[in-house]
Amino acid sequence: MYADPNAIRVKRVNLSLNAAEMRVIEAISEINNMQPSTFIRELVMEALAKQIHGGNSGNSATEMRATA
Repeated sequence: MYADPNAIRVKRVNLSLNAAEMRVIEAISEINNMQPSTFIRELVMEALAKQIHGGNSGNSATEMRATA
């Protein structure tokens, strides 16, 4: 049915944001013509790729912040 069943995204993460944080996500998502969940996923995957591929500037995961 699917070309690669392992690529199907079925795992979920619950994220709690305050109103101001959500407004920022919604605004930047809209500017980029993206759904907020897609935008957040891309931010997370980009940050993980930087950590894995040597882009680690010494920041721990808790110190990483989206700067948009």
